Amino acid sequence: MRRYVLLAAAVAPILAVTAAVTVPGCGEEFENICAFLGDPNSCYRTFHVETEARCAVPREGDAPTGKFASRETLDVCFLTSGGQVVFDPPLDLAAFPPKSLSFKRLDAQAQECGSFTFSGDFNYSVSIACNQDDVDAGVESCPDAGPAEDGTFAVRGTVTVTTPENRDTLDVSCADGTHHFNRIDAEKKCPEYAQLLPRAVLRTSPGNQPPPDAGPQAPDGFAGFISFSVHYPHRDVTLNAEGQLDAGTPAEVVEYFYCEIPPPPALCFNGVKDGPETDIDCGGALCDRDCGDGQSCVTEDDCTSGICEVDPSTGFKTCQAAEGEGGAGGTDGTGSAGGTGGAGGAGGTGGQ
Repeated sequence: MRRYVLLAAAVAPILAVTAAVTVPGCGEEFENICAFLGDPNSCYRTFHVETEARCAVPREGDAPTGKFASRETLDVCFLTSGGQVVFDPPLDLAAFPPKSLSFKRLDAQAQECGSFTFSGDFNYSVSIACNQDDVDAGVESCPDAGPAEDGTFAVRGTVTVTTPENRDTLDVSCADGTHHFNRIDAEKKCPEYAQLLPRAVLRTSPGNQPPPDAGPQAPDGFAGFISFSVHYPHRDVTLNAEGQLDAGTPAEVVEYFYCEIPPPPALCFNGVKDGPETDIDCGGALCDRDCGDGQSCVTEDDCTSGICEVDPSTGFKTCQAAEGEGGAGGTDGTGSAGGTGGAGGAGGTGGQ
């Protein structure tokens, strides 16, 4: 497929409408960022106009939504309307929020519609693939032959934006070349266009811990999420007398996905001995669940039977079955005194 490219990298300026400016004392030349942002035919806005319907929804708060299958494996988000967001490498909750991101969007026919990278608000790339409509329409960047043998299309266009660390430069690469700007000039010289600066937004949350006794299925409100959007000049604009975008022209936020991350399990249902629990998911002050026979305890309140005694075979306190009652076998398979043996254990002597 053919994709559009928007790239921000330090390269000689090309746009005729954006004359180079030398910063006194620095010797570094910048293009006129105000002219670029106000140009209705800039390669950044053109990229948006020609690809806005691909892989995304051009309305803030209306992103394609989906979910990850599990919290432990965050490599594929399954979209409700069809398709996938595939992260490579997979997301790592231990490293949230992620400092960098690489993903691709697949449509409901398993064809790639775009690929993306992100490492900061002013460091990202968006690459959109051709589709059959582009081939049929004879789009120059999309080969007449259509998709390759593996079903993939050529790139329709790519846009890349880059700002070096600890610098205020902004490099934008589009179909007509690479443009080198001083990003601060947009705020100082043309604040009416500052909202049109190329920018990506990554929002994330690992989710919140449900109450300890919330149950095996956490209630609503505790799931995490990850979403990605890019700010472009709006498609529907009016021009001033100079043929530039009107002052205050709004940015259009294109949301590429919103994926829900399953919430963490409640501490009393997570299969792990946490904090004050005396055994896995039971006992102590944390969980309102008593421990069964053979499980560790501290006081009688930790046990379903109400009996917490030292097990002579281990020297540790465990919950014991009440005399005369059947007891659940301990973890070593031995029966409780005074009761019928637990699973795997010999029966104890009946109560005297």
